[in-house]
Amino acid sequence: MMIKNFGELLSNAPSEVDRKARWLALSAVEAAIREADPEEAVTSALSLSSGSIELRSGQTIPLSGRVFVVGAGKATGLMCKGVLRVLSDLPVEGAVNVPRGTEGLFDLNSVEITPAGHPLPDRGTLEGTRKIVEIAERSGEGDVLIALISGGGSALMELPEGNISLNDLRKMNDLLIKSGAKIQEINSVRKHVSRVKGGRLAALAQPASVVSLIISDVIGDPLDSIASGPTAPDPTTYEDAWEVIQKYGLGDDMPESILEVLKRGMRGDLPETPKPGDPVFENVVNLIVASNWDSLRAAEAVLSRNGVRVVNLGPLVEGEARHVGVVLASILRAASEGRFSTPPPVALLAGGETTVRVTGSGIGGRNQELVLGAVKKLAGLRGVVLTSVGTDGVDGVTEAAGALADGSTLDRAYSMGMDPDFYLENNDSNTFFGRLGDLVVTGPTLTNVMDVMVGVAL
Repeated sequence: MMIKNFGELLSNAPSEVDRKARWLALSAVEAAIREADPEEAVTSALSLSSGSIELRSGQTIPLSGRVFVVGAGKATGLMCKGVLRVLSDLPVEGAVNVPRGTEGLFDLNSVEITPAGHPLPDRGTLEGTRKIVEIAERSGEGDVLIALISGGGSALMELPEGNISLNDLRKMNDLLIKSGAKIQEINSVRKHVSRVKGGRLAALAQPASVVSLIISDVIGDPLDSIASGPTAPDPTTYEDAWEVIQKYGLGDDMPESILEVLKRGMRGDLPETPKPGDPVFENVVNLIVASNWDSLRAAEAVLSRNGVRVVNLGPLVEGEARHVGVVLASILRAASEGRFSTPPPVALLAGGETTVRVTGSGIGGRNQELVLGAVKKLAGLRGVVLTSVGTDGVDGVTEAAGALADGSTLDRAYSMGMDPDFYLENNDSNTFFGRLGDLVVTGPTLTNVMDVMVGVAL
């Protein structure tokens, strides 16, 4: 099972109907994570036929030269295993960067593995990316470069422009992450101080054919935002990047080497990132092989097979985690009380990525806080459960993937002297659900298609 404490979570149910609701919700979560399996996602999207690579999208890439594999991200190790499985009859060489600590999990034969830093780049990031750049530059006419891109790639694949040091790069990333800037704004800066982001990896590889296989961890699946779009056209400019720094008041703290690269770019002394329509992308195919939407549909199939009507809200949920929890719990309460368009048994599915405004000193993550926000609204309901889980198996800085609550959670918490409002105020959702035994634990899954939220009302 993907969920290591599946049995314990079932045993916490106060009644048989609550146990069934928990089983359904957790089974749906498992199906969602399994659907995002990187190796299987790649092997289902790629095949070898008559001297060509056939893609699920219907495109055919002729094989008249060498085959190289490069990439970076949380899922890249397993993605590479999938590629090597499909192309087992061909000589393949390459280099991939994986999160430090996971490098021992893969045997990729002729593809070199480099452990790299996440969420901030480290020396391994730079060393591994130099190998990726060398391979991209070595590929030529008739060759195929397969690029494997997944969440975490922004930190795991980086080689900065100019005289930017590793410390300056880390400081830039830290400032941007803490600034409150949107991911698209953060990436506009990252792309313009990088030799590989914002389509520049694709440019390095021309005239070779580039096949980029992508696992999306960004709402809406924008190719230019996933891992900062190393093989995708970049619609942003040096001026856009400069405006982000000004907008969030980062100019005084931002390393001078970062500012100097942006200034040189705005003066025209450095080339822009390749834009939509650039000839660089004539031989580039970007294919998303796994996404949150795919995982939601897999969860829906499991629930439907078990006789549950499903309302699938889609993969675009964002906003303050605790508020999203209240909304989802409110819909479940309405369904349980017969005041919803779809009568029980009904399940509510949603995906995306919420945010947490940290004002306390507790331990938690967005999924756990989302469920904590729902606890009072679920109170007293029978056969109703809500769970939210990060598909990468890591929620915030905790060892849990998420949490689960039902109609008995509030009474159980009160009996242990815990008030949900106190734990919400302190951003301490991990302690709250840890004491109740209702954390969802998977361990790192080596994939990431954002978060999955499942509610069941029987």
